[in-house]
Amino acid sequence: MTEAGHVPDHAADHAPDPEKVRGALDLLAGISQPLALALGEGCEVVVHDLTNLDNSVYAIAGGVTGRTVGAPPTNLLLQHVLDGAEDDIIGYPTVLPGDRTGRSSTIIVREPGTGVPMAALCLNIDVTNVRIAHELLGSLLEPTTSATEQNAATEGSEGSEGSDTHEVFPRTVGDLTDQIVAEVIQGAGVPVGLMKKSHKLEVVAELDRRGVFQVREAVAEVASALDVTRFTIYNYLNELQARASEGQS
Repeated sequence: MTEAGHVPDHAADHAPDPEKVRGALDLLAGISQPLALALGEGCEVVVHDLTNLDNSVYAIAGGVTGRTVGAPPTNLLLQHVLDGAEDDIIGYPTVLPGDRTGRSSTIIVREPGTGVPMAALCLNIDVTNVRIAHELLGSLLEPTTSATEQNAATEGSEGSEGSDTHEVFPRTVGDLTDQIVAEVIQGAGVPVGLMKKSHKLEVVAELDRRGVFQVREAVAEVASALDVTRFTIYNYLNELQARASEGQS
């Protein structure tokens, strides 16, 4: 294991041909701007290099998420790549920066012959105004109800929409790892200062499942968050690998 990160066995089976990767990325980058213009205001087209997860954003057109070239992938894309990225993800709801309502699609581009994921074309559309117009038109068509019932219905619809997909659009690798690490630590239910080794092992295992250690320098970020050394994190990862090879849960 090196400081470049912990790479799962399935990710190391085959690396796409760099020339094919560059060709695909350049082709997608070339159509990103005209595609964003064709889709109109409030649309963003992002090209990701899946062979460089530290700085995967290869090209971006449109300013929906405020990211720039060199930004890392979203938490959802990172997890999808870790899971093998076998399918495209089309038309899923998400929450854009500023609590705006978004609708996104992630299209995986694979290496010819091997089928290994090498790039992703992502479309992010701000549908906040469409949602507001839909709610307004819907309210005009609904029978008159009490204010209490209306508020309950509105809160229910907003809550269900926001919980479908919680995708985060980081601008730096630090933003990406900080968000995932904080979420996992909070989910552990034990303050870091009171955590025993077993708690920290569970946190590291969950971070590994989420693909955090595929990102360069993630080990240092996790070590700092858990108040241990980088070597301790490497030892935890090795221990988890050993357990997995022995068939332990």
